[in-house]
Order: sequence, then C-alpha cells, then structure tokens
Amino acid sequence: MQEYPDFFPDCIDRIARDALNSAAVDHRYLDALQNGALPNMRLALQDFAFQYGFYNSRFVEYVTAVIENASTEKHRKILAGNVAEEKGGVHEPGHPDKRFAGVSGVPHSELYNRFQIALGIDDEYRSAASPAETVLLWRQQFLALCQLNEYVGIGAIGIGTELLVSEIYSKLLAAIKSHTALSAEQYIFFDLHSVCDKEHASQILLISKDLAVNRQACEQIEYGAKMAVQMRLIFWDKMYERALQFPGEAMPDDNIVNYGY
Repeated sequence: MQEYPDFFPDCIDRIARDALNSAAVDHRYLDALQNGALPNMRLALQDFAFQYGFYNSRFVEYVTAVIENASTEKHRKILAGNVAEEKGGVHEPGHPDKRFAGVSGVPHSELYNRFQIALGIDDEYRSAASPAETVLLWRQQFLALCQLNEYVGIGAIGIGTELLVSEIYSKLLAAIKSHTALSAEQYIFFDLHSVCDKEHASQILLISKDLAVNRQACEQIEYGAKMAVQMRLIFWDKMYERALQFPGEAMPDDNIVNYGY
C-alpha cells in the first residue's frame, strides 16, 4: 500500500507530477494534431473544435460546483477569481501581449465560439454534426466529480485539469498555427488559457496543500485528480479514433480556410 510522507502536503507534489507525466498530456492524438499526421487535418481540427466545445462550455459550472463545497472564504475567493476571468474579467493587465487587454470583458465561451466559427463550425456544420457520446459523458461525470466534496473537486479541477492545460494547449496551438490559416485573434482562447491557467494551477495547488492535512484528504484529492485525467484520456482516445476515420485530403498541403468571424 502507498505510504505517504509524514508531512502530508508533500503528497500533492507527487500527485501533480503523476498528472503532468500522464498520457492525457503526452497523447498520440495531440502529437498527431501537432505534427499533421492525420488523414485530413481540416476535418480533424474541425471535429476537435466542435466536440471539445461541449465539455469546455460548462467550465464555469464545474468551478462553481467546487466553490459551493469550499470550506474557507480564502479558497472560495481564489476560485471565484477563476470564474470572473472565465466570464470576461481583466486578463493579465501587465502582460506584454496587448491582445489580452483587448479581450477583457469578453467571456471565454465567446472567445471559443469565435475560434469555432473561424474553423467553419457554423449553423450548417452544427445541424449536420452531433456530439460524441464520450464528450457528453465526460462533461456529465466531470461535473459530478466537482460536486462530490471539496477534496475530490479540488483534485479534479486543479491537479487533474488546470495544471495540465498549458501543456496540452501548447500542442494544440502548434497544430492550429501549422495547419490552419487562422489569425492570432481567432485562436486567442488558447493563448490566453496557456498563460492564465498557469496562475490558476499555482493557486489551486496551494489550496490542495492547505487541504492535504491527513491521509484521507490526500487520497480524496488524488482520486479527483486521477479521475479527471482518466476522463480526458478517454476523450483523446475517442478523438484519435474519429480522426483516423476521416477521408484523406485531396491536397495534403491544403490549409484550412480562414472563415473569419
């Protein structure tokens, strides 16, 4: 049986390392998107943008569920700051990238919608496509995880999610930049989250260490983190399977058209 150190907050560092080294971060689907190693990059990226949106669109609901279980005002305030940013709060006011200031006041859901539209996810696409059962189950089960209790919820939203986002989104950004004609403004959702979620992860790691006062707390935080990682991994597996089934492109070097928004 795993033995935790006498100083229980140290278990958080181990759980975080395991999450960062997991296949949810280093996945063949992400590598294939980044390297253009899929039969049809246009359709694969459109499918990603459409399907991931079903999970991503409820992010405020996930964090709100964790806030409702938080036992201290300090922790609720930290998490509420995350929600405020998602709803369009000020983003990195001192950051040299002026685009971030330009999207202050714009909900992140709207930024993601702009990304989808730029890839051609319009009304016609939406009427012809349907969400995969995998992503619908992911968002349902992830919300339930966030609602369970403060330990499991923090593990899920923090170590199992926010901590991984900057690593995952760096690969997605590489794919978008290499295999589409989208402008920086059209994929700013991913640039923004690559920066702000590092700070969110740092803050939630501190919350996790505050909560990790005994073996039971550590195990519950670890459970939340591992379940969140596993859900994302299952989603990547399904997306890779779907991407391999698309018909090959007539012109391999043909980039996605910049549809604008």
